[in-house]
Amino acid sequence: MTASLTATPRKHRTAKGAQRIDDLTSAAAELFLKRGFEAVAVDDLISLVGGSRSNVYKHFGGKEGLFEAAMLKVCTQMAEPLERLHIEELDPERVLPSFGTELVKIALSPRTLAVHRMLTTEGGRFPKVAQMMLQSSYLKSLGLLASWIESQQRKPHARLSDDVPAQALAEQFFSMVTSDIKLRAIVGLVQTPLPESAIEVIVSRAVRTFLRGASTGSPCGETP
Repeated sequence: MTASLTATPRKHRTAKGAQRIDDLTSAAAELFLKRGFEAVAVDDLISLVGGSRSNVYKHFGGKEGLFEAAMLKVCTQMAEPLERLHIEELDPERVLPSFGTELVKIALSPRTLAVHRMLTTEGGRFPKVAQMMLQSSYLKSLGLLASWIESQQRKPHARLSDDVPAQALAEQFFSMVTSDIKLRAIVGLVQTPLPESAIEVIVSRAVRTFLRGASTGSPCGETP
């Protein structure tokens, strides 16, 4: 039987035991992302970090439970650079360029691209794991920006209109910044890592469009 997605992880009595489990989870994440679920054996992981099969099954419930824990750890780490920005009270001119830059770097990192491929190949087999991965990475990051946008919309003389819900605006910003470049990177049309100058161009264009829109300010059909 595999470990439940909502089950509380077993706690170890010693720091050494806890460290071994953490090492095992990290090693598992690297191998699963590199080889895929089927090509990784529990014995491969034990040979790397030590321990025993009985401990793996006791703690994770089996290989699938270890896969869940490893993927959750990876995806949680993906959102951490955005959480460290502390954007709560900052204005759009400061938040959007820094947030967008981190988004591009995260989206094009080898680990994120590997996670995307993992979701593509294993998502149908492990739908709950795929949903968990999405929740702890993309949706968590999206929530950070949506919360900030909502706080901006409530301000007197707000720069950001509340005509469009904050969640939808956050989704649109994510799409403008990362969707195209990530797809190109996945199929090999873009070589990574991108130069800082290229990232700056992508982000600055997205920020400008997000804040000002694509309209010239003239009614549809009229010449400015």
